[in-house]
Parts: sequence; structure tokens; C-alpha cells
Amino acid sequence: MNVPSLYVASASKDSVGKTALCLGLALNFMDLGLKVGYFKPIGRGNVKKGNRFIDSDSLLMKYALKLKEEPEILNPINLDYRYLETCLEVDCQSLLKKLKECYSEISRDKDLIIIESLHEPCLGWSIGLSATKVVNMLQSHILFISSTCKDEALDEILCKAHYSKLEGVKYAGVVFNSIRRESEERIKRLVIPLLKKRNLHVWGLIPYNSMITAPTVSELVEVLSGEVLVGEENLSNMVEGFLVGAMRPESAISYFRRYPRKAVITGGDRPDIALAAMETDTSAIILTGNLYPEVRVLAKAKERGIPIILVSYDTYTTVQKVQEISGKIKAGDTKRINLAKELVKEHVDFKGLLSYMGLK
Repeated sequence: MNVPSLYVASASKDSVGKTALCLGLALNFMDLGLKVGYFKPIGRGNVKKGNRFIDSDSLLMKYALKLKEEPEILNPINLDYRYLETCLEVDCQSLLKKLKECYSEISRDKDLIIIESLHEPCLGWSIGLSATKVVNMLQSHILFISSTCKDEALDEILCKAHYSKLEGVKYAGVVFNSIRRESEERIKRLVIPLLKKRNLHVWGLIPYNSMITAPTVSELVEVLSGEVLVGEENLSNMVEGFLVGAMRPESAISYFRRYPRKAVITGGDRPDIALAAMETDTSAIILTGNLYPEVRVLAKAKERGIPIILVSYDTYTTVQKVQEISGKIKAGDTKRINLAKELVKEHVDFKGLLSYMGLK
């Protein structure tokens, strides 16, 4: 427990890039000669390994940081989407003991530990595993990540910082991540000075980069349980936005031209919309309601190399599902791993963070 550690958590539901920040920090710390460990106390079991499910972030970190510990140690507790039935049967103290034992093993011979929260700090509260309890137990410093320029984001940061201090948690500060260019100036001019007045340090502002935040077509197929009709060779296409094709054909092309590298969501009974989308920079077309398209649509998509995905959901449900998708770095994805490292190196004062934690 004496090893310095950073507990990285999201400041709001809108925050993205938490894993990328953890990865980028760890790799840059390692370049300075430090032995860095990784711990995700509570995760989502989204990858099957043997007879159990584990969090994919533990697989990524084991690969990228060359860690000797198994994913089950790096991520000892996983919550599914209905976790009360299983977790409430286990005594809270037993869960905390399990976390402490795994953390003790991970921190052995390490100079620094990066601890990743399960998205928002409130998750796990009902089973006695609140972020503040875990952070205090591990004697860590909490670092919030924020990805929104909305004014209420400032209130969320201040509120969580205030509550953390009331609970005795060491509050390291904030990193702004995935901030679009048009919002950078306002954050620098208004938000950061206001945080500094409240003695909350901002360690960096990482600009938006579609290569690290945008999902691939392959990730859309996985989340939507879709069937790829054509375009299997281009499932690595990046998707930077989603448009619903429900307009009149004569206005479709001009509308689609405004948005590059998009996925267009429409029904298989709207060949006019699908054909119009393929005249513009489109990464994929998602056909809803299991409505199989006309042959001319498939032929055009094959000619252009644009993946067409058939899904069983209606358009509304499909839109709801894709709104929750963001690009996820996976083990073996060296391009995104290196990009995460470079973004942190260029835009975050990681050496200052080390000094804050008493490391040189």
C-alpha cells in the first residue's frame, strides 16, 4: 500500500478516453525508467477467458505494459449489467479483502500503480465498493478525466472534488481529454482559471483525435450483433459520426456530404438513401429491421468497398445503441497504443504528476 498510485476516474458520463489516458501515462512513466503496474479493481466482464468473463482493459494492459500478472489479478471483480443478485450474496469485507490481496501482489517491486475506475466513481456503491472507499483503502490519489465543454461539467468536477476531500481522498486534479478544437480556447480561457481558483490543478488538455476515439465498423458489428452483407475487407474503417437516413432523396446527398467518415442508419426498404450515402464519404451503412436491400444496393456497395451491416433492431433502438459506442483500444492494436502514448507525452504534464506524488 506504500507504492504511489493514481486512481483515474471519469468526471461525468460524457467523459471518454479513460483507458487511453491510463495507458499513455503508464507508457511514458515506463520510458522514464519506472516500474509501472496496472489495477482495475472493478470492471465489466466483456471478454470470455476460459470459463469466466474478464474486462478487456486488463488484457490490453497486460499486453501493452508487459505485465506478468494474469488478467484475473489485474481485474479481480467484474460486474455484469444485473450484478445485485450475485454481488449482494458476497460480504462487502470479503470483496475488499480480495481487492487488497490482488493489489498487494500487483504492487510488489513496482514504483507506481495506475488504477482505473469503472467509468463513473459512483458505480459499485450499492455493494460497498464506492470509489472513495477503494481509493482510501489503496491510499491512492484520484485523478478525474473530463471530455465535455458543457458548463455543467465544471460543476461536476467541483462537486466530486469537494466530496472526495470530505471523504479524506487525496485529489490529484483533472485532465481534459478528447476536446474538439472549437472548444479548446474557451476551456483555457474560462474553465481552467476557475478550477485553479478552487485549487484544482489541470494537468493537461488532450485534443480530439478520431483515430483513438472513433469506433471501427468491426466494433459496430460486434455491438449490434449485425450481419455483414458486403465489404468485409473494410471493417477497419473508422466511424466518426452517425446519421439517420430518413430524409427525401433529393436532399440526401447534400446532407451526407457535410459529414465525412460516417455510418448511415436507414432501412433496407430505402435504397435511395443507401445509394445517396455511397456517393459521399461513408464508412458503413447500417440497415435496420432485418430488411434485406435490393441487389443494386449490394452491387454498388461492393464496387465502392463500403460495408453494409444488416441488424435486427429498429432504427430508434439502433441509434440508442451506437450512441454508447466509442473506440476501444485492444491488445495488439499497436497503432492506437502508440497514439495514446504520444498524445499524453505531448499534452499532459506527466512529469509534474510524478513530482506531485513524490517521485522524481
